[in-house]
Amino acid sequence: MTTKWLAIGRSLLNAAVYLVAFFAIYTLHETLIIQSFTPYREFMHRNIPVFLSFVMGIVFIVFLIISRVHTAITGGKRPGIIRNARFTALNASQWLQVAIIGLGGTMLYLSLMNLHFIRNNTQDFENYVHTFGQADHFLYVLAGVGFLAVCFEELLFRGIVFNALKSNMPVWVSTLLSSVIYGYFQPNIWVSVTAFFLSILYCLVYYRMRSLWSTIGIGAIINCLIMIADRVGLVDGMAKLPTFVLEVSGFTGLLLIVGTLLYMWKGGAFVKPYAVMVGNLAVYVGIYYALLQTLVVIWEQAVLPKYPALGNHGIIGLFANALLAMPLYYVVLKRFYKKDLIAIAEFKKTTLSAQALSMLLAVCMGLWIMSLFTIPQVAKAAPGFDGIVGFFLRQEPWVFFSFFVINSLYKEVLFRALIFNELRRAVPLPAAMAVTGILYGILFFSGDIPLMLYGTAGAVIFGLLYVWHRSIWLTIVNEYVLFASYYIIWNSGGLPDGGVRYVIMALSSAGVLGLMYALWRMSRPASVTRRQERRKVGIGA
Repeated sequence: MTTKWLAIGRSLLNAAVYLVAFFAIYTLHETLIIQSFTPYREFMHRNIPVFLSFVMGIVFIVFLIISRVHTAITGGKRPGIIRNARFTALNASQWLQVAIIGLGGTMLYLSLMNLHFIRNNTQDFENYVHTFGQADHFLYVLAGVGFLAVCFEELLFRGIVFNALKSNMPVWVSTLLSSVIYGYFQPNIWVSVTAFFLSILYCLVYYRMRSLWSTIGIGAIINCLIMIADRVGLVDGMAKLPTFVLEVSGFTGLLLIVGTLLYMWKGGAFVKPYAVMVGNLAVYVGIYYALLQTLVVIWEQAVLPKYPALGNHGIIGLFANALLAMPLYYVVLKRFYKKDLIAIAEFKKTTLSAQALSMLLAVCMGLWIMSLFTIPQVAKAAPGFDGIVGFFLRQEPWVFFSFFVINSLYKEVLFRALIFNELRRAVPLPAAMAVTGILYGILFFSGDIPLMLYGTAGAVIFGLLYVWHRSIWLTIVNEYVLFASYYIIWNSGGLPDGGVRYVIMALSSAGVLGLMYALWRMSRPASVTRRQERRKVGIGA
């Protein structure tokens, strides 16, 4: 045990020597040179990439000296830092993986920094990009921040620190500890948190590919693309995009990173079903968004200029969207996937008792939701419910009830028949329901967090009903009754305030749980029978 701790201590000391040397040289350069020579200081402050390259160049020379001395002291048993870092060549497939991760990292970073709730609460990301993109010539930025600084960072934090820790510690400990150290050396807390997760990614890639060129390549691509995006105005332009677009962009970047990592570690056969799932989901969501945006453009640029009186009747566009989307999905599935949407959705008959219990469940859900969102603190924290759901609840009765006949059918076809079923083929049921709820929140509620939680809770309930009874009619009717209960409660003066509201919430909660249990029990005999029939068929075969 003592020997093990001594070995760990040597690893920590080895990493600390280089980190202290880096910090000491940086501090001495700032104190002795930057503060003493005004023209030099002004030039370096105007050209941060040159400043970084110059300081890191000095530190690199000192690192080589330390490494040579260390190798000599150990009698050649400890290889030099360049050899230990392993600058081995990458093949074409590995470079492609590096490029994809770099592109994904860029998309994720730019999307996150421009999300409205982040941009409104901190300027750290924006200042970081502008500071390191500051130079007399853009070539200095690409060479300094885009390549030379990345080479030095990767040599220090992966080639030296991570390798030193990994020599006597588990890989996961080395990854976390080196990532904490990497985050510590960043200029502010937001960038430090980002750097921590970025370092974990770098460690995973470096450990798998066994070459420092892998993480240098990723870092160079990310830094260069971010600096180019800032130079051409894309960073500021993205700040004007809707939250939904930024979330989709960031999620796409995350998928590129995760998918490539899985391919790198597990191989193509493991990734293929997930890639197919993501591709199909992209088609379904893409059709939804493309059709909706097309109708928005037509409504705003063609309809309203001619018929301004329709300005308060935007629900007409949603009617059109629901009516056009379903045949469009049917044609796409039939033409390109050779599948029948009606068969996929499982428009099967259910028992009257199941429908009756499901309708009672919808009423209990409606009472619970309307009680929750009329609590003053909840209403203040989640104003989106009144803004989005309230838009429908303020419609005339004939408009509301006729719209939700179509909309309930459309939503269940999209989210249960297409999205949920696609997810279930590749991921566990809980994950499929959670992702369905998240997508529902993004597509229908523009990423509003409280409403995303509301959507996810609904996705769990509807998903379970659909799985248990294998009929989309059950969830369609449930959704229609649910929104009908919203409308009746809203337009009849709402629910009582005070303690009565909480009694209603308690009773409706018990009702939801009890009815869900009853619907589950009702589904069991049929499912057991099907399993027994499948066993008999298997034995006979």
